[in-house]
Parts: sequence; C-alpha cells; structure tokens
Amino acid sequence: MKLLLTSTGLTNQKISNFFVAQFDSLENKTACLIFTIKDESDWQWLPHYREELGGLGLSYDQINISEENNLSNLKEYDIYYVCGGNTFYILDRMRKTGLDRILIDAVKKGKFYLGVSAGSNIVGPDIKVASLGDPNDINLDDLTGLKLVSCITIPHYDKKDKSAIEKFKEKRKGEKVIPLTDDQAVFIEDDEMVLI
Repeated sequence: MKLLLTSTGLTNQKISNFFVAQFDSLENKTACLIFTIKDESDWQWLPHYREELGGLGLSYDQINISEENNLSNLKEYDIYYVCGGNTFYILDRMRKTGLDRILIDAVKKGKFYLGVSAGSNIVGPDIKVASLGDPNDINLDDLTGLKLVSCITIPHYDKKDKSAIEKFKEKRKGEKVIPLTDDQAVFIEDDEMVLI
C-alpha cells in the first residue's frame, strides 16, 4: 500500500517532488481525479487540482462522485487523487457509488492513493475528527473510514487548533493522531510512515 496524505495536495514543492520520486516515470501512468461538488463554492478548487496533475504531465480522467451513482465498472488506475470537501458528504457518496470498495481494493493491490484534506482523513479508522471543521449536515450515522491506515490524519492544522486537537487525542489514547499543516504530508507504505 502506498498513500500520500496531504492537506493541500501537491502545492508544496517538497511534497510534489516526493510524490514524483515514488515512480520511475509518470509518462505511462494513469490517474483518476475524484472530487465532489456539494456546494457551488466547491467548483473553485477544481482548476487547482487539474493544474497539479496536468503540470506533472499525468494523463488523467476525472469523476464527480456527486453526480455518479454506480462506479462498479470504473477502470483501474495507477494513481487515485482524492480531493477534499465536506468529509461526511464525501464518505456518504463513496459508499453510495461503490467507490469506497474500489479504492480499498486498488490500494491493497498497490495502486497509489493521494489524499487531499478530507481525502486524507477518510482513509483512517473513522472520520470523527472531521467534526472539528466540517458540519455533518447530511446526518451521516456510520463514521467508519476506509480503514486503509490505522492513523488518524487531521488536515489544515494550525496552532489555534491545538486545544481542540489535544482534547481529541485524549479521547483517542493509544491511537496515532497526525495533525498536518498545509505544508506537511505523511507518506505511508505498508507499515512504514514518513512525515514530509
């Protein structure tokens, strides 16, 4: 398994270079840009995500899981770039489209997962920490994540969040909780973890 979990994708040059270094070449790799549009304001991020992948010379398809209803025939990609948004909504849409199972199978087969913001948080044991920043306005009851990693990532960490994060950590004793600033990422390969 190879997962690069970020707050802001490949905006930081060090993170971008690290990502590129994971491949002999990106020339023949295929990527899938996975995003949601819950609110009209979500459209503003799409050009940024496209630019990141296109800037690397990656060939990619894009899927708006807000519109898709059944992804059971989704072709296999080398890289899955899972964008941010409202974590509760994204998890709900993943389940309703079957994308959750597709991603779990793909990552277990060795395909690369690049998470951005909510896309990073969603791969852990659960998404309870998302309530620190996202409203659960769809009333999602089952907050179980994709369980691809045992750690809990908290994207967009800022010093003003320290108290809330400490309280969250207290409730999750014995679990690895990784707050990530917008300039940090964590790379997880099987049981190895590297903070970038």
